[in-house]
Amino acid sequence: MKREIVASLDIGTTKTCAIIAERVQENRLNILGYGFAESVGMTKGTVANVVTISESIRKAVDMAEKQAQVKINSVNVGVAGIYINSMRYRNFVIIPHKDSLVTKEDVEKLIEEVKLTRIPSDYFILHIIPEEYIVDDEHIVKNPIGAMGRKLEATHHIVLAQKTSTEKLKVAIERAGLKINKMILQPIASANAVLHPDEKELGVALIDIGGGTTDLAVYVNGAIKHTRVIGIAGSHVTNDIREAFHLVTEVSEKLKIEYGYATPRVLVQDDEIPVRVSPVRQVTISLSILTQVIQLRMKELFIMIDNELKNANLKDQIRAGIVLTGGGSQLRGCAELAEEVFGKQARIGMPMDLVGVQVNKIENPIYSTAVGLLYDGITSISDEKEERTENSHPKAPIKKFIKKIYGFFKEF
Repeated sequence: MKREIVASLDIGTTKTCAIIAERVQENRLNILGYGFAESVGMTKGTVANVVTISESIRKAVDMAEKQAQVKINSVNVGVAGIYINSMRYRNFVIIPHKDSLVTKEDVEKLIEEVKLTRIPSDYFILHIIPEEYIVDDEHIVKNPIGAMGRKLEATHHIVLAQKTSTEKLKVAIERAGLKINKMILQPIASANAVLHPDEKELGVALIDIGGGTTDLAVYVNGAIKHTRVIGIAGSHVTNDIREAFHLVTEVSEKLKIEYGYATPRVLVQDDEIPVRVSPVRQVTISLSILTQVIQLRMKELFIMIDNELKNANLKDQIRAGIVLTGGGSQLRGCAELAEEVFGKQARIGMPMDLVGVQVNKIENPIYSTAVGLLYDGITSISDEKEERTENSHPKAPIKKFIKKIYGFFKEF
């Protein structure tokens, strides 16, 4: 029996992570191996140096392959960065059939029209995600195929990616000896790993705080409603510490990780932290002052997101609250600060439904995107295997048609 192996690659501003996994049962992953490396040649989520980042990719993949004892040649890749944009598109078709039943072809007409919409010349459509379908201006349905009506209307969430930015990413990955299976927006991948279906249904805002950018994805009624990439993240906090206390970047990053608090509300007591800044010089930093420096930047980030939600008229629809993930969410008190700013319940999101000897290390907000990318890989492999089996069956054409209809909606 052929093993169902999937691999993912999360190339962030500060770290590159590769994960190799095997599907063991429905919607569960057996983590076989993972690897990571410092991202050298990335700026705000985009490739600045193809050669150096390809070396980072190779290091992370080599480490994962050694642990997994499996060689990979293709990966699902996360896409983010400041050159990601999104828009909404609403269109409709008249149902021409005598029985007034909506068919797959009617839905595809809507999608094809979306592809023709005018976008900036240096961008391409990365995702077309249906938000909702409306039949005859009143009946809202998630899957319209088989519904009866004369008019089918749809609202789509369109994610745009810059051609030049993604081309650099592709070249770097190919230079590392890999092929791209799928390119997926990072917050959508993270949502696959850390959000519960009930949260998506009730309304939830996922905030993925990385090194160079913070990704926002909002789900309402089970569908994605809004995405945004914000150019403030963990590296800005590190830089603030460096400037405030006149430290080098490496020391500032270590100070943030080991002693960082996002709010004084969770600070038990003020301590004096001895920090060696050179072989011959040591300084003492107040933990309360360090916390104030961190809080200023994190509060700024959360206020920007809060305003984004208000401007998109989504703040009141987020009934399941805020889910924080990514490396930046590991600051102590991050969820408490989020609750203070947003006025909603907040939690830290970690990858779920994992098995294997590496699980304890992977169940960490840092790996949310990389794990989420694996779920799309599982879908692809399953569909290919089932299609081969069905093609050998006497009723293959009928089964294949039904499978395509199901897969059409599953993909989005």
